[in-house]
Amino acid sequence: MSYASNISHAMLLSFICCSFAQAQETSSTKQAISAPNAYIASDSEGFSTYKYNAGYMPLYEHGEKYTGISYQHNYFTQSGWDSSAEVYTLLTKAINPRTALGYNLSLGYNLQNGYKLLTTDSNYGFRLTDSTKAEVFVSRDRVETQNALNNGIYYTFGGASIEQQVLDRLTAIVMAGNMYFSDTNTRPTVRAKIIYDLIPEYGLTAQLRYRQYRDTNTNVVNNYFNPSEYSETMIAFGARKRIAGWMLSGTVGVGRQTVNQDPSTTTQLYELAATSPVASNDYYFKTRAGYGKSAGFLGPNYFYRYVMEELIFPF
Repeated sequence: MSYASNISHAMLLSFICCSFAQAQETSSTKQAISAPNAYIASDSEGFSTYKYNAGYMPLYEHGEKYTGISYQHNYFTQSGWDSSAEVYTLLTKAINPRTALGYNLSLGYNLQNGYKLLTTDSNYGFRLTDSTKAEVFVSRDRVETQNALNNGIYYTFGGASIEQQVLDRLTAIVMAGNMYFSDTNTRPTVRAKIIYDLIPEYGLTAQLRYRQYRDTNTNVVNNYFNPSEYSETMIAFGARKRIAGWMLSGTVGVGRQTVNQDPSTTTQLYELAATSPVASNDYYFKTRAGYGKSAGFLGPNYFYRYVMEELIFPF
């Protein structure tokens, strides 16, 4: 049995077990609908992404704890080309809003251009000690470039991370994983982050970020950005503040990247996010927008921008 097949069977078993456990724990009969939800993105290569989603949660406790189903329509365009997909997903989620620990499991069926794919975007976070957290994750989806979508290329990315509170105001996070592409390429990946609380009462942080990956097969068809080696070091500043029950956050970062043996070039990252009170009986809303500049097909000045929103109405 293949690695991807093992992942799919494990995710299905985990989903069934977690859904049953959540049904046993849910004391109320609250339900919810989730609509309209959207993710819209575009980049410097003229590739645009539109994803529209709606869902129903027969088991709903709050915005971070529910079980349900969803339907999503994906639409992609680039220079006169277009493609669309239908995605049907089972999902269950139980995240502690205070600690951000818990599980988020999904199992989807994606149909695009006649290609069928089981997808997932799942993780489980837990505490090892009073000062140490861990997370395991797996995601499986299509590679979203024109060539990759035309050729049915997908990836499976699995890994784990450790978060260690070194001092009262200093935290270190390390993640290691491997991305398996369906075209035989693999991408071992390492990411690290050091976070220092500059002004805790205002949620201001200074961050040092690093990421590195390499592709084991650069001779495959040019379906996606596929360098032999890539690394980036970034200095970022973050802010996170609760105002009138809403959680507002943002990140600004500037860094340097190296692709193969080429000279290093500049990268940028800007993100803003807002989330409404998680336990509201009226609605739950979250939104995020961002802009990033890094390397891509056409060189070091590739950039992308995106905006997303999710809206849930309990009843």
